[in-house]
Amino acid sequence: MFCCTTPVQGWGQYEVEQRSPLWLRGLLDVRIARGGRAPAWMDDGPGKNRYGGRATSQGVARVTRMALSHLAVEFGAALPWSIEARAQINWETDIDNDDRPLLIEALLRKEWGTWGQGWGLQVGVMNPPLSLEHSGPAVTPLYTLTPSALSTWVWEEGRVVGAAVDWWRAASNGLRVNLLLGSGFGPDQMGRLLALRGWTLSDGLAGVNSDAPLPRKKEKISVFDERDRRPSLYSLITVSDEQETCALRLGYFDTLGNQRREGVWETRFGTAGMILRPFGRLEFLVQYMEGAALVRGSANDTGFSGFYTLASLGYRTHRISVRYDVFRTMDLDGAPFTRERGDGITIAYLFEFGLHQRIGFEYIFLQSRRPLLFRGDPSDSGWQLSYRFRY
Repeated sequence: MFCCTTPVQGWGQYEVEQRSPLWLRGLLDVRIARGGRAPAWMDDGPGKNRYGGRATSQGVARVTRMALSHLAVEFGAALPWSIEARAQINWETDIDNDDRPLLIEALLRKEWGTWGQGWGLQVGVMNPPLSLEHSGPAVTPLYTLTPSALSTWVWEEGRVVGAAVDWWRAASNGLRVNLLLGSGFGPDQMGRLLALRGWTLSDGLAGVNSDAPLPRKKEKISVFDERDRRPSLYSLITVSDEQETCALRLGYFDTLGNQRREGVWETRFGTAGMILRPFGRLEFLVQYMEGAALVRGSANDTGFSGFYTLASLGYRTHRISVRYDVFRTMDLDGAPFTRERGDGITIAYLFEFGLHQRIGFEYIFLQSRRPLLFRGDPSDSGWQLSYRFRY
């Protein structure tokens, strides 16, 4: 969906011309990781990264582990009447989903017009294209191993089942405008995870059939949980030049939740971002998000904001990226307090060799204070070494 609405230079290096009406691709990512001392949130701990430490009788301790981080399979088909079909299934072995395959997306898309002017329609399981970082193969981050906190949350709770229509036009001076409007069902508890758990930095992808554990509770929430029969709405406007040296994006999302129904969250947020490519393979990304998650019957109303800025330089088969992250939650209705303050720096080096392989190393310096969950606030800093094969 991101490729169809806002062309990104980095996407093209993975796209190849499809001569067959059917195609199949896969991605395998194996890692050695050493995270912070606290257990990760998927292990019912307060850790902010995907891979955390381990609880012992003496407290918490860092551990080094090997993990299958990604096993993704993508399917596609060119159907009659120029309809494109796409689907992606992931196995995330370290995420507590009973080792079942996760449906990341499954959609049908039809376009009318040309690159200079036209419109498109797509229906199915999709994620609103509000993240600037998830433009790599199989919806992985392009510049780092781990996306920002902002981008992580967009791909955790933002799954919808519905339809989206987009319209684009290029002016004679090379300026191109793209408008997207979408609507879908499913995210009636969107915002609950962010309010009760807080922000995280993880490249694990949630599917429409995913479950996520709540902190310190024997309870999970479902990514797809339609309760009020009201569709969520989202929009995105993108303005870019013909050479794509600069692209400005403004987006909005609203669950339109009916709080009179039990367990329904009214979550809305706006986001603004920019991609700048001044020369060569030097790229800058900046994105900001602000919103609120409200629920009736419990004191968990939460305001939230996230920001990051990223600089990335590519040279031949090498790429190095540096990102600064800031994320906040603000309690809006008193105890229990859901406030959080955190920031971090991510440094990543990626090296591609052959046609299908990549080695990556990443170190994250991360600090977060969320007194409700963990008073000690152990450091979440840690590193990852990745080997990826892309077929």
